[in-house]
Amino acid sequence: MTALLETRGLVKAFGGLRAVDGVDLVVEQGRIHAVIGPNGAGKTTLFNVITGHLRPTAGRVLFRGQDITGWPPHRVARAGLARTFQITNIFPRLTVLESVQVALAAAGGREKDLLSRSDRAFRAEALALLEDVGLLELADEPARTLSHGDQRALEVALALATGPKLLILDEPTAGMSPWETERTVDLIYQVARRRGLTVILCEHDMQVVFKISDWITVMHQGRVIAEGLPDQIRRNETVIQVYLGEQA
Repeated sequence: MTALLETRGLVKAFGGLRAVDGVDLVVEQGRIHAVIGPNGAGKTTLFNVITGHLRPTAGRVLFRGQDITGWPPHRVARAGLARTFQITNIFPRLTVLESVQVALAAAGGREKDLLSRSDRAFRAEALALLEDVGLLELADEPARTLSHGDQRALEVALALATGPKLLILDEPTAGMSPWETERTVDLIYQVARRRGLTVILCEHDMQVVFKISDWITVMHQGRVIAEGLPDQIRRNETVIQVYLGEQA
């Protein structure tokens, strides 16, 4: 398989603390790749460095063979790398449909076009995206009134509006009921497969991780301590001791 994203010797230090400490990560095209580990392992910091929200102290980030180290977030996004965050990030005053229309316009640098064409702008594209994430029937509802699970689905739609090749999901099922979690896992899997997307996800629910992932990287204290197929990680003694415990 082809590597879509690589980090080489990636370091992010805050004073004397190395939150990311020499991480070599290879994310192959078409995979759902989980990055797991205990709180403080460096997962979110790693994502922040990859997506340009933090500049690395050392090391490189390569995306589609291009060195994107230190690029600002908007440039990273336009290169084809989209991200969702632990805290849901939507447009609360817009309807679900309007939210996606705005995201589509912004992704193409066509905000003025959106204003000039009123509610017709990007309508067909937006409706197709909402159908893809299961929100078509809620298109005219205010985004703020959606359930937590539906808001997460909308956030995925907003990320997809940028036309990404790689989607990074930070705690996509956090705070969800079991039913919402199951639905979200199915959404991620189906959207990734239909669109040929590569996905990186950080997730604390190990049932989700083992169900959906093609490959798993385990971090602890800023370093990668194990990588492998889900069954290999489930049986890895070091991972069990450091993180999984009884969850294994």
